[in-house]
Amino acid sequence: MTTRRTLLATGLGALAAPAWTADYAAALSQAYGAPVDPPAAHRRALAATRAAQARADVLLRGQGLVAGGVAERLRVLAKDPRWLYADDEAGRDRAVAEMNGRLAALRPRLPAAFGDLPVAAAEVRRMPPADVAAGRGGYREAPRDGRAPAYYVDLRAIRARPAWTLPSTAFHEVTPGHLLQLPLQAQAAPTLAYFEAWAIYAEQLARDLGAYADDPRGELGYLQWRLFRLGRIVADTGLHALGWSRERAIAAMAGLQGFPAAFITIEADADRIVAQPGKVAAEGLGALALADWRPKATARWPAYHRAILAEGPAGFGELERRVRMTR
Repeated sequence: MTTRRTLLATGLGALAAPAWTADYAAALSQAYGAPVDPPAAHRRALAATRAAQARADVLLRGQGLVAGGVAERLRVLAKDPRWLYADDEAGRDRAVAEMNGRLAALRPRLPAAFGDLPVAAAEVRRMPPADVAAGRGGYREAPRDGRAPAYYVDLRAIRARPAWTLPSTAFHEVTPGHLLQLPLQAQAAPTLAYFEAWAIYAEQLARDLGAYADDPRGELGYLQWRLFRLGRIVADTGLHALGWSRERAIAAMAGLQGFPAAFITIEADADRIVAQPGKVAAEGLGALALADWRPKATARWPAYHRAILAEGPAGFGELERRVRMTR
């Protein structure tokens, strides 16, 4: 492993850092694949949350929600029965159909981002009853027996999954997320921060390709997921580098995302972060880097994504080197 001194910010501040902070910096840097300064990462995530909250505030006001903070108003919107699916077979079928409709609508726009890079035909499916009964979480399936690759979505608690939150799930898990990524990178190990960072970035890419041009509630769903991802960076770095308590981390995450965005409670998510220092922060920071590195000229997006995707997974130091070679 690279030495602690290298992994922290250089200078006297690095030499004065307590050992537990240096250990965390090493773990975060190893997960990310390049040197990371945890306090700087914390500040980067907070800046991104402010931008996401500002946009969410505008969209929430457009929905007639003006009282309270962003998180409070997201909780109110999440309880609005107009945007909830029925807790029955028809409701679950409708949720899956609408997720697939969003994927189909985005598909003609994907060549603008990927050129002629192969994009697998993939879809969302309902879980088989046996998987539901077993309590299985959502999972992906490679193509087999002539069937397209698919993401089997967990809709047991369907009333806790407002319709406006699910398009971003589809983009993350299917295309341009994991099911675009995996056929190109069969060797991509899920343990790499890169693996999840790509799918988090894919949520933003779908937005940038116009997925929510006429859908302010769908964009709010994207932003709530974004605040969840950024909140994980804030909590991870806060817990392990800034001396935060578990309770402070939970409060910070709840204050950003409002209600659980993922299929996990905020408390359980905090416990995962405690147990796996650096993991989710590296994933979130990787997604931010992919967006930062992307050329401003859309005509150059296909070459950029080919450099990121087609040559296989890597740490973010190596990825940045590849990106520079395409410029």
